Amino acid sequence: MQTPPFITSEIHVPNQRKPRADNVVKLKAEVDKHNLTDMWDMILMLDYQVANVHELSIETREEFCCIISLLLKAFTK
Repeated sequence: MQTPPFITSEIHVPNQRKPRADNVVKLKAEVDKHNLTDMWDMILMLDYQVANVHELSIETREEFCCIISLLLKAFTK
């Protein structure tokens, strides 16, 4: 009898918890539309020490997207 392959939690994340790449693209487009690109870049560089959102882990990317969404709502009201 074979043992099932070992799957780490970083590799296997349920689909409902994965921030979809197209959601990040839509959020970035909305940020660009409202001229808040500098805010996006500044938060990535200062808080997360990365240049691109895709360099973040899945959980961190989700956190970043939530923060940006809240700031976008605050700045566009």
